[in-house]
Amino acid sequence: MAKAIVFDMDGVLFDTEMVCNIVWTDIFKEMGIENPEITIKNCTGLNRKSEEEYFAKHHPDIDFEWFINRSSEKFSKWLDENGIPIKTGTRELLTWLRGNMWKTALATSSRRETAIHHLNATGLIDMFDEIVTGDIVEKGKPDPEIYLTACEKLGVLPVETYAVEDSRNGLWSAYNAGMKAILVPDLIEPTEDMLKIAYTKEGNLLDVIEFLKRENN
Repeated sequence: MAKAIVFDMDGVLFDTEMVCNIVWTDIFKEMGIENPEITIKNCTGLNRKSEEEYFAKHHPDIDFEWFINRSSEKFSKWLDENGIPIKTGTRELLTWLRGNMWKTALATSSRRETAIHHLNATGLIDMFDEIVTGDIVEKGKPDPEIYLTACEKLGVLPVETYAVEDSRNGLWSAYNAGMKAILVPDLIEPTEDMLKIAYTKEGNLLDVIEFLKRENN
């Protein structure tokens, strides 16, 4: 069996879902729109195209390009002032995987420019053999395309490969690809269907190390 694992980025490696939630909530409040948490929850894990489709259906009065540009400005400003927050266990897990000859890939709905920036800024760019981003696939999560693409680039079978996810859309994407989907919850409490399809649920990335040791001993 191949030792291979594919990671989501936001909410798994970096605590950027929290930043996105702050930014989107602020913008919705500026616009006088209530209950932004519904849109935030449903858009978590989606790529730009899927977000645009969601807005067209549920917020047709919002200029999506304006919204995205505004959120990008506020998001960048937050990171400039505070740095990129790294999740507990990120460095330890990636270092352990590298030391034990695992193949690693990133499968993020974010644009490539954003992913490369975050990985370079945190010194993690060399921890990944392959990087697949939301702007190079046609269908966003929960469609399995991005994870199937990552497995293809790694040269591994999805059924033999782990995926680490935090969101419902992301978890279903990995599951639909036929992978062993490891759930590490972030801001959103796992739903019943998420718990059913998760190969395992772990508290943080340090726990993932221990899980992988047990699984591959």
